[in-house]
Amino acid sequence: MKKIIVVIVLFLLVFPRFLFAEYFAEREMKMVTTSYYQAFIDEDYEKAFHTLFLYDVAEGKHPTDGTTLSDQEAKEFYMKKIAFLKAHHYKLNDYEIKKIRYEDGHTAFLEMQLEVEHDGQKFQYAETVHVWNEKVWIMGEEDDPFRTYRDGKMKFPLAPVN
Repeated sequence: MKKIIVVIVLFLLVFPRFLFAEYFAEREMKMVTTSYYQAFIDEDYEKAFHTLFLYDVAEGKHPTDGTTLSDQEAKEFYMKKIAFLKAHHYKLNDYEIKKIRYEDGHTAFLEMQLEVEHDGQKFQYAETVHVWNEKVWIMGEEDDPFRTYRDGKMKFPLAPVN
């Protein structure tokens, strides 16, 4: 009888974790992504920088390798990207998580809809976000011509600020 009770208790403790694991993973992805986009809207670029997955653009290097820049160098590069956006009067006004898409049964991507403004005109763009190492990795759907200046790409030639 004691063995049956122990088995039932273990089942009740372990099974819900498997049952709700996807829910908690999706919830965390949404929280991290919301934190990034809201920081960008609020122009809290320090917070946006710290919630963004940074990676180098280089031949033979995969983005998951991250960046070789120090934290200070990466932050300086990121702020130069932000200066470029400001020079073009670029502002993220709103965002919406449209859906969560699963590629291989467990790798999830968030399909985002963005409303941005640059040079006085409003635009709607779509992009895909993945959360890697608890940071936002902006990828796919390169509709927004200014996306590279707010994503985590490092070590590429920046256009001059006009």
